[in-house]
Amino acid sequence: MELGDPIDKIPKMELFSSILPFIKVLMHWEVLPKRIRRINRQWSILEGAVNSIKEELKMKKVDPTEKSPLIGRLLKKIPAVKNLATSLVNSTEKNPEKDDNTAVWIAALYARMPIMLKYDLFCFVSLTLPDAAAGFYRYTDGNYYPATKEGILADIRATDLELVQKGVVGDNIEKRIEASKEFYENAQIERFANIMKRVINTKVKGKKIKDQMVPSITHPGPFETWLGIFGNHNMQGFYRHVFQEHRKGKGTYYELLEVKTKMLCELVKQLAEIDMKVFCIGDDCSMIHGPMLPPKVYRDFMAVHIKKIVDTAHKVGIKVLLHTDGRFKVDSKTTYEETWEFMNILLNTGIDALHPIEMWANDIQELKQNFGDRICLCNGINTIELQTGTRRSVAQLTKNILDKVYRGGGNRLNGYIAGSDNSLMAGCQPFLIRQMLYTVDDYGRKKLGLKS
Repeated sequence: MELGDPIDKIPKMELFSSILPFIKVLMHWEVLPKRIRRINRQWSILEGAVNSIKEELKMKKVDPTEKSPLIGRLLKKIPAVKNLATSLVNSTEKNPEKDDNTAVWIAALYARMPIMLKYDLFCFVSLTLPDAAAGFYRYTDGNYYPATKEGILADIRATDLELVQKGVVGDNIEKRIEASKEFYENAQIERFANIMKRVINTKVKGKKIKDQMVPSITHPGPFETWLGIFGNHNMQGFYRHVFQEHRKGKGTYYELLEVKTKMLCELVKQLAEIDMKVFCIGDDCSMIHGPMLPPKVYRDFMAVHIKKIVDTAHKVGIKVLLHTDGRFKVDSKTTYEETWEFMNILLNTGIDALHPIEMWANDIQELKQNFGDRICLCNGINTIELQTGTRRSVAQLTKNILDKVYRGGGNRLNGYIAGSDNSLMAGCQPFLIRQMLYTVDDYGRKKLGLKS
């Protein structure tokens, strides 16, 4: 992210990995006998196991007409599964020490995958602030779903273990805003920092995690606050609220963003104390056609908060990476300034890196040519190809993206980190991920004469 520094390799990063590719990498899935993989598909082992557990947790109603796979019927006979479900749904007592130990164990396990694949930077997004969970909540469909104290409900797909947002608790926006405010005002930041200190100092294969890769923390930024307040099915309500408050110059939602920003600034300071080097703001604010808000509204309502976080981070020596999907160029404009207004608003916040440069939404060579002296560009290699491609197609695509960055950077690859243009989604295949990473290293050796 230091744009002028020489490089000894092309660094590689991912924002996060979904559960399924994580499990497959740890299991060395691609080298298992084909017969085992075929049995998994034929017997629906994954789907049967997940659905059985969800039924015990009351996250899925039992359908008497549905033919339960063998693995599901077997799991239902195991007392431990019923005991787990009972304790998760009915437990009201909290054990902070046990919760923290569990969080450290899960995060350290999570770090094994990027270490195995030799990534240089990886974000911990599976951890939330301590006591963020509010237990299970009965939704309108009669099923129960895990809920956060902000009121966000989540579900897990049985077919691929992908986590999806189910909705939010209640439909009163003002109550949702107050609940979210209370959550951020009472966030246990020091406790969270201590958890992360333990995580990055945990040894994996004899070496501390922080000595094998650069660890980072991702937290939803100002824009993504809408998901917890309005829910993923009420974006129109979000737009109406933001435009009304923008015209007035004030409002309860804007006040919530100020509270959240204050908390994130304090979190950054605590992370600096434990020697964390990078903080990632996860803030999807653009789609494939362009920004989700008019640039000026985004600048006044959202970017101002990002700048506060970045300024705080830079004062304590932490780099800031901003994650947002979508397109940064506004094609309908006539002048250069109007065309790149949104991109310049993002860069004027002072961020050090921009992730993930979604391939079908952007020309990474154009971005490198225009802004390569101001920002480190991250990733840009199409995630869909890592799910449906071949070794040859992934190798060619990876080389094409690297060539574009190389040309756009004036025959240099400084200020670029390689990786997928979203994250390692549920369908990503381990052998294709490995092919992408091998091609990046091979390109550095052959094209740039780098050692690794």
